[in-house]
Amino acid sequence: MWSKEELKELRINFWAGFKHYCSAHQVYRKWVLTGVKIKSTQLKFYADAQKALVLFQIDHKNDLERYRVYECFFSYRKLMAADCGEDLNWKEDYSGLGERKVSAIYFELADVNMYRCEDWDKIYAFFAEKMPLLEEAYWEYRDLIRERLKE
Repeated sequence: MWSKEELKELRINFWAGFKHYCSAHQVYRKWVLTGVKIKSTQLKFYADAQKALVLFQIDHKNDLERYRVYECFFSYRKLMAADCGEDLNWKEDYSGLGERKVSAIYFELADVNMYRCEDWDKIYAFFAEKMPLLEEAYWEYRDLIRERLKE
């Protein structure tokens, strides 16, 4: 069992390792992440003891507003699948990130553990491959989605 301090150190090392991985593999990007400019929506890297995710997370506190934003993204599902691939998952109510449900559009890498150092390169490669796909979809559809949400 890990102590709280050991878990914190491991998470710090994990993310520092991702930065090093990007540098070593010439992945020179400034990730969009929270700069999405669609209210309550973020692009996010996530890893835990069972999986790794690259996702659009829609986490508006008001469920009706969260569903409205999700439905707006969902209307571009076929186009985004053509850009990102058929392995892009869509969940209106996703609970795999904690206690509160969010809406999620995500890629998942199953059966990896961020607390197992031997899985790190596999997770890093997954992050570096999949996040650019979501970022490109974001740039492609951002203005259309933002306009529809103003209505």
